[in-house]
Amino acid sequence: MSVARWVVNEWLLHDLKGENGEERQKEAVQFLDRLNQRCDIIVFVLGSPWAKKAYELMEFSDPKRRLLSKKLWGLLNDTRKRCPLKQDELQPISGELQKVVKPDDWYLVQAFKAANADGIITTDEDLQKVLIPFSIPVIMREDFLRQQLLE
Repeated sequence: MSVARWVVNEWLLHDLKGENGEERQKEAVQFLDRLNQRCDIIVFVLGSPWAKKAYELMEFSDPKRRLLSKKLWGLLNDTRKRCPLKQDELQPISGELQKVVKPDDWYLVQAFKAANADGIITTDEDLQKVLIPFSIPVIMREDFLRQQLLE
């Protein structure tokens, strides 16, 4: 079994918080469980919007979200399951990419490149469309989850 590195945008954190409904929350837990089982790695940028939202998840006091926060942080504290990148490890993206990728998403592309990741998992169809010509694999959340369940 090979290890894959995935840049996961903020859908995971919104789903874990329950902002997108109970079903999505369950799927996010399945996603974390599968990453654990498959020995895959989450790539994230320290200080990024993703990291900030992950820290915010720890602030909830209700039992369900506390448990989900612990599950996420258990994964992120495992050095075999995470690839945290510092801002100074990121390279600026090319001018061509800057033209088509929203500035809020630049860090995802930078993380992908810096970590030599296997792909970006997102819910943002526009991001997927603009990255196709640059040969950056972008997998939609639903497609990734469906693939996981088939394995």
